[in-house]
Amino acid sequence: MDILLESPKSEVQSPMSSIQSQGVPGTPVLRLEGVARDFTDGRVVRRVLKETTLDILPGEMTVLAGPSGSGKTTLLTIMGLVLKPSAGRIIVGGEDVTGFSEDRLASLRRQHYGFVFQQAALIPALDVLDNVLVGTAIQGGRVSARTREKALELLSGLGLKDYLSSRPQQLSTGQQQRAGIARALVSDPILLLCDEPTSALDVESGRIVLDTLKRLSRDPRRGVVLVTHDPRVFPYADRLLKMEDGAIVYDTRSAPTGGN
Repeated sequence: MDILLESPKSEVQSPMSSIQSQGVPGTPVLRLEGVARDFTDGRVVRRVLKETTLDILPGEMTVLAGPSGSGKTTLLTIMGLVLKPSAGRIIVGGEDVTGFSEDRLASLRRQHYGFVFQQAALIPALDVLDNVLVGTAIQGGRVSARTREKALELLSGLGLKDYLSSRPQQLSTGQQQRAGIARALVSDPILLLCDEPTSALDVESGRIVLDTLKRLSRDPRRGVVLVTHDPRVFPYADRLLKMEDGAIVYDTRSAPTGGN
């Protein structure tokens, strides 16, 4: 499979142009207002995420921790506009997107979100560079020279410039995860959501990936959210949130000095 390239041309006006394409320092890239989520088995309705109000600021790494069943994955999925809340509002880049259709939410995710998962899920038949570009190619059919340059810059910055033509199976697990990070960043998202990105990595690979995410979180245009149960991640957090029973029970931003 070859990724088709197109020559640089004038940018087409985005249908989502009302959403800020770049974060504004100090202004939330994402705000949740009283967001809650209910699930039902057909008979009983259960609130798995209690009313939550939360700002995600650019230029910092927010770490969301908690045991299995605490609600952190539900909260991340709502942040990612994949799961709609049962109550409350979601504001992205200053615009209330709560009532957006599925198509508009999908467009918003493509343009302004990046996702990093526990497994990089690279395509075995593609080399590293094409894996980074494949999402853009699927969306638009062709990849601009500007996007290709961005991908090369990201891979070089992530220590993968010597692996552009390598297949995923030729990389270590940590290198595959870094390639997945490059893929998530190639669209220059204002929000990067990471779901257990270090849980499958050894200590050294996990450290490299966390150092990478910490450096990326310093971009004043972008917010980074990382969901984890891995205590190795906690020292990297600018803001640490802990969840239990569907609610945030601890927040370093509001915790008293000296609190745990």
